[in-house]
Amino acid sequence: MDESIQNEEQAKCDIRDFGRLKAERAPWENTFRAIDERFPSGAGGFVQKSPGGIRGGANFDSTHITALARFAAAGVAITTPEEKLYIRPRFADPALNRLRDVQLWCEEAGRRLYDIRHAPHTGFSVSANEDWDQLGRYGTSPVWSEARDGVRGVRRGGLFYRCLHLSSTYIDIDYSGIVNLCVRYMVKTADQLEDQFGREALTPKMIEALDDKKGTTEFEVIHWIGPNRDYDAEPMDWRRFPVASRYLALGEKLYVRRRGFHSMPISVSRHVTSAGEKYGRSPGIHMLPNIEGANAMRRTTLRAGHKAVDPALVFNDDNGITKIATKPGGLTAGLMDENGRILVGRMPGGEAALPYAREDLNDEREIIRTEFLEDFYKILTDPNSRMTTTEVLEVMAKQGILVRPFAGRYAMEKQYPMTNRDLELALDAGQIAPLPPAVVEAGAWPIIDYENELAAMARAQETSKTMRFNEVLTGLANASKDGAILDWLNEDAMVPGMAEEIGVRPSYVRSPQEVQAIRAARQQQQQMTEQSQAALQNAQAYAAMAKGNQLAAA
Repeated sequence: MDESIQNEEQAKCDIRDFGRLKAERAPWENTFRAIDERFPSGAGGFVQKSPGGIRGGANFDSTHITALARFAAAGVAITTPEEKLYIRPRFADPALNRLRDVQLWCEEAGRRLYDIRHAPHTGFSVSANEDWDQLGRYGTSPVWSEARDGVRGVRRGGLFYRCLHLSSTYIDIDYSGIVNLCVRYMVKTADQLEDQFGREALTPKMIEALDDKKGTTEFEVIHWIGPNRDYDAEPMDWRRFPVASRYLALGEKLYVRRRGFHSMPISVSRHVTSAGEKYGRSPGIHMLPNIEGANAMRRTTLRAGHKAVDPALVFNDDNGITKIATKPGGLTAGLMDENGRILVGRMPGGEAALPYAREDLNDEREIIRTEFLEDFYKILTDPNSRMTTTEVLEVMAKQGILVRPFAGRYAMEKQYPMTNRDLELALDAGQIAPLPPAVVEAGAWPIIDYENELAAMARAQETSKTMRFNEVLTGLANASKDGAILDWLNEDAMVPGMAEEIGVRPSYVRSPQEVQAIRAARQQQQQMTEQSQAALQNAQAYAAMAKGNQLAAA
């Protein structure tokens, strides 16, 4: 145990913080438990079951489960598509963005960040799907990103991403409403703690458990990550980091590790919040009454369908009959009179109302699917679309209204801090080229844009307007048979502007200087061609004149 990092007052303060955050979230947890029961495919951290226990036994309708799966898959595909370089660094100063070396650095940095993030060992793809799944369930989802440490002498490198279950993570916000504090509650064995921190960092009870060959003994630990109130850039210890990181063993009130970070390693996004809310609300929470209603309707229609296909039987007089065989091929005597009339009938079971019940159930299902944004995602996945590119952009811009409540928050709370941390770690590790001299001189730091479908929708309206304007002018020029009206188009400004709007890589577009050089060379070539043609014409004319003079002299 490291005595230099122990602080009894600080430990008491951290434990008080943990208790306060637990008490603040307690009212939410009844809702989260209801979500766990209705969405049985997840970890179910708020509903603890014995090993092998089954959740979701009360479900009769699975619409919300399949809707959540599509919500998560489509959310990942739209925000962090694996098939597209979606990370686009830029700078707030437009003058810097116009510099060619800055443009090329931004393009290469975006490509390297994408490659680093989507390397197989990082687990980003798995974490991203779990992140969106958790946003669809609870409305709040934390993701931890960090550089890998070695374990017991085994060298590991690169980053890793891990979605943390909300049941073990508590959050707090700063004065502006941004999440700035996370407290993780963990139960780990002595063996696990030794793997993570090393034997020399463990508390006396943990070491005692290891010495007694009881490495599976469990210990409660909290990980406190938040603003470092003792920040001091001079000391070479945990005080020099703006973000403090403290692992505290609750039972002994002793610190196992005290370090820090230059940036927050846990990014917490919330789906939708109202004013004053700390935790987000999800489509699952919004639709919980409808999910309960759809399950009740489905249960009723199942019973009605069961009665319709296997009805109860009625007859006037059993006439000594004690048993009726209803199985295939069964024989029952006495249920037909001498005239061949069957003396038994089916009990009416309400089967006539089944179509109406199914219609009501389908209405509830449609409401649930709409809340999980299936209408919006169909635009991107419909293989039978016959719309033009312009029409697609316009529809996407209109449908983008549906995602505004959470799209901006997801970029601000999850993608922006996570990517900035990735950039910081990559620059420190030499995985990305240093910032250009002009950027260093200006003291600037990149802003991260995301070239994904949500970002495309944000720019779709401007691109659509430009394309419509071009179509209108072209139509007028064709109608008037006079191309002079096209002089209003500033094509030299439109080309780089639209290239930026639709996400074309800077290296694919020539710089203004290169365009000027090409045009100058083309103009020079045209002048040389014209001069050559003029010289040839003059020579031909001179030869014809000389021949005429010769004929005249003869």
